Amino acid sequence: MPDVGFRKWLDLDYRVMEDGHAVVAINMNEDKRNLRDVAHGGVVASLIDIAMGTAAAGGNYDTRKKLVVTLELKINYLAPATGEQLIATADVIRAGSRTSVVRCEVANDRGEVCAAGLGTFITRRPHANDPERVPRAGID
Repeated sequence: MPDVGFRKWLDLDYRVMEDGHAVVAINMNEDKRNLRDVAHGGVVASLIDIAMGTAAAGGNYDTRKKLVVTLELKINYLAPATGEQLIATADVIRAGSRTSVVRCEVANDRGEVCAAGLGTFITRRPHANDPERVPRAGID
């Protein structure tokens, strides 16, 4: 299933989607930059959140092993996020029965680290209003 809505607008490139590990890149354009020609902090935060959620879920949409939502998110902006592409690498530090703690590092296309994140994700149950296409494997 392709990204929709906001995720589609972000123009993400899912490079790795494994259980406990994800690498997600974002193609930058002028709509995602601020007046200083640097990635907007909210764009960087979204990239971190999506990469960590993908690692915690064991994949994205059709490939994920569980449904997760962000419970807590902390971001350190370390340097201006410049370049044509930003690459987020996320790894699960600890996965429990309901929550997972995930760390993430964002680098630009020159390898310069510009942000780091730490998040907690909680496994959720399927809801009646979930689209039919939401995978239910390993959740019920």
